[in-house]
Amino acid sequence: MNAPSVLKISSQQRKGEFFALGLTLIEAWFPIFASFTVSTLGPLHAYTYSLVVASSILLGLWLYRKRTAEILKREAYFSLLMVSLLISSVFALVFLGLNYTSANNVAIILFLQILFAYLFLGRKQGETLNLPHTLGVILMTLGAVLVLFPKNFSLHIGDGLVLLAAIIAPIANLYQKRARQHVSSETILLVRSLLALPVLYLLALYFEPTPSWHMIQTQWIWLLLTGGLVFVVSKIFWVEALHLLPITKVNALFALAPLLTIGLSYWILNQAPTLSQLAGALPILFGGYLITRRVN
Repeated sequence: MNAPSVLKISSQQRKGEFFALGLTLIEAWFPIFASFTVSTLGPLHAYTYSLVVASSILLGLWLYRKRTAEILKREAYFSLLMVSLLISSVFALVFLGLNYTSANNVAIILFLQILFAYLFLGRKQGETLNLPHTLGVILMTLGAVLVLFPKNFSLHIGDGLVLLAAIIAPIANLYQKRARQHVSSETILLVRSLLALPVLYLLALYFEPTPSWHMIQTQWIWLLLTGGLVFVVSKIFWVEALHLLPITKVNALFALAPLLTIGLSYWILNQAPTLSQLAGALPILFGGYLITRRVN
């Protein structure tokens, strides 16, 4: 490999790592932002109005960046459809889960997507687990048990919903990576938002009381932060990081998010971490490191 090629790869890796660390800092705030809107508007309405904010920003960005021609690229259609279905499901499950469980649990359980990414996507067909990866799987599983079952083996509904989101997330990320080969981040995010909005709105109307305009106005700052920062800036970073780096490496750099959320949750929401959360978070994070480290 010649020197310009090496420099190009190194530059792409640094750029991808910048995106991954940037999204980590933003995503750490997501359970905090969403907890306010969920408690006031209901989970489905909170997701819907956050997505309205995101769609408005994305549409402007999409037009400004002149991405309109990308909508004609048929080779991206299937991946875009799968991204829309899976990512919408992931966030709907997280918003619903926040109605029943704490922001700390959401952050820790969502990090388990590293485990599922490795089990589903991180190995070649027929490849066996090596010792560090085996230990990582065991530690993450042990940590998950401590967080999900702190007192008995009865799965809390909120934790179960977020766990399902963590299982789906790696598959969604795979389709996002595929879609990014054909279209830009702006197109991926706009299409998935616009396809999800009518479905979410109808579900919210059917399953939840409709919040008043005054109630929505009281949440404008959290809706703006969730829709603008989390659903636009962070997701552009996420898609670009997936485009430039392996999925497992992006997830590894995401490891700081649960710890940051725990600190922010204590500071903003006055939710001190429980003993089971701390006991579970440590093996989950260390196990995530073992799973995603390169083994020679």
